[in-house]
Amino acid sequence: MSTPKKTLLFLVVIAAAFGLSAYYSSPGEPETTSFTIEQGESVESVVTRLADDGFVRSRTLFKWAVTKSGLATRIQPGEHDLAGVKTYGDIIGRIASGGVSADEVTLLVREGESLRQIDASLEGLGAAAAGGLYAVTGAPAEFPARLSAGTQALEEGYPFLAGRPDSAGLEGYLFPDTYRIYRDASAEDVVRKMLDNFGERMTAELLADVKATGRTFHEIVTMASILEREVRGAEDQRLVSDIFWRRLDEGMRLQSCATVNYVTGGDSPAVSYEDTQIDSPYNTYRYAGLPPGPIGNPGLRALEAAADPEPNGFWYFLTDAEGRVHYARTLDEHNRNKAQYLR
Repeated sequence: MSTPKKTLLFLVVIAAAFGLSAYYSSPGEPETTSFTIEQGESVESVVTRLADDGFVRSRTLFKWAVTKSGLATRIQPGEHDLAGVKTYGDIIGRIASGGVSADEVTLLVREGESLRQIDASLEGLGAAAAGGLYAVTGAPAEFPARLSAGTQALEEGYPFLAGRPDSAGLEGYLFPDTYRIYRDASAEDVVRKMLDNFGERMTAELLADVKATGRTFHEIVTMASILEREVRGAEDQRLVSDIFWRRLDEGMRLQSCATVNYVTGGDSPAVSYEDTQIDSPYNTYRYAGLPPGPIGNPGLRALEAAADPEPNGFWYFLTDAEGRVHYARTLDEHNRNKAQYLR
């Protein structure tokens, strides 16, 4: 092989490696996962802004990848969700496959989030529903709930709401998930979408487990919402579920800090004595039994834990600042745990 041929082959290999590297290079670390492409915007402009906004580390490499992908002419206008992309190829695929309409927003509801947090997210997105959410769902920690006239008609389409006390709101039934909603959607439209999702997630197995407990569906959802805020892992949720149900059956108060935080809007793992004296039916330090309704919106794992607890011999537990759960069989042992882990 002559020297010129060797040089040409070397250049071809380098070019191929360069193109492959461009396509699979890791993205940057943007401050947001949303990227909007304007109608009629040029590829050059899109590439430049993706680099400027931190989505890609190299404008040159990314432009090369776009060219080689053959998708440069298929880039779609609109809002694109770039969460979870791992390569430049992923980004190109997203922006070429059609985005969210400029009239839509993405609402993320995490497991355990309350109506307060959902309303704050809606407000942050500039969604019209933020102004009227509580009229449809009832306000957080409000009992009896003040609901709009349309809420009763809305409830009739959801059998799982049938056993809910009339005085309770819809906290607990807005299933945690990622939702695409129209920016100008009404609060009722948003709530209906979440209730639809809740109904779809209620499997036959879960409903059978709920029935086997002999407790009402509303009680299970309420317990699940407390578990969601008290402990994180599935195993701990099932253990704490058994502790709480046994305490209720023995006439003991739950004394859940999560229920007090729901009243105050706080998030302390160890609430103050003054807060435990707040006069609210949601305060399980002051009132026996379950609160009148959920204190947040639980996910499927917490619902399963509430319906299928893990039997154990503990009566007390606490969660430390790192999220580790410490169990105790006696009050003395529990007090020692508090002195050691809640400093």
